[in-house]
Amino acid sequence: MVQSFKIPAIEVLSEGELLTADEIVEKAVQRGLLDKGKMTQAPERTMSSVLSNNIRQRGSGSEFIRRGDKFGLNPGRADAGGGKSAPKSPAQALFNGKAGEYAVAGELLFCGFDACVANVDEGTDVFAVKGGRCFFIQVKTSVPERNRCSYFISPGAHKRFNRPDAYYAFVMRSGARNDFLVMPYHEVQKQVESGRIEKMDAKYRATFVWGDRITLDGMDVDYYRRRWPLA
Repeated sequence: MVQSFKIPAIEVLSEGELLTADEIVEKAVQRGLLDKGKMTQAPERTMSSVLSNNIRQRGSGSEFIRRGDKFGLNPGRADAGGGKSAPKSPAQALFNGKAGEYAVAGELLFCGFDACVANVDEGTDVFAVKGGRCFFIQVKTSVPERNRCSYFISPGAHKRFNRPDAYYAFVMRSGARNDFLVMPYHEVQKQVESGRIEKMDAKYRATFVWGDRITLDGMDVDYYRRRWPLA
């Protein structure tokens, strides 16, 4: 439900207008982004609820802003896909991010986990179970520029993610190849405190250099390459 309204909203709002939920739904239907036959009885309410919840939960990291009863894209957000590298369109960022989540779930399945992608994004993107233990995984996806990938993390979301068995999976997508850096929450927090993961105005930024070894601000972190839980 969330994704089916969120992506059309981004496409419609990418023209820069502030629109009401009714107007977003109307334009999305006209463009074939929403299917009338599959919509709820009050799609404008659902659209308003989806966008409002996104703003409330993500704050300055939300894709959206609200001005009265109108919504727009957040001009203060560095990207439209949760810290993923600049895509061809706002919707493409969501596709890249969701593809990264499924790539992580697929790798976990190969490693013997019962893994699934969360239907609603409330901080955990992928759930994985193995040996009676459940792991909570936040996925960040980026395409490298000169073998460097930057990933953005909302401080509020990071604080809420502080729990046992929580991990970050940083996905590097290069051509048709994926690579993964899997760091437990406490390690990411340690690098925030050390300054290797930068504290910016409204987000944290982790910039990894990918090669024969993976480094973070000059520190070798290759130990965490494909180091899935229980490895």
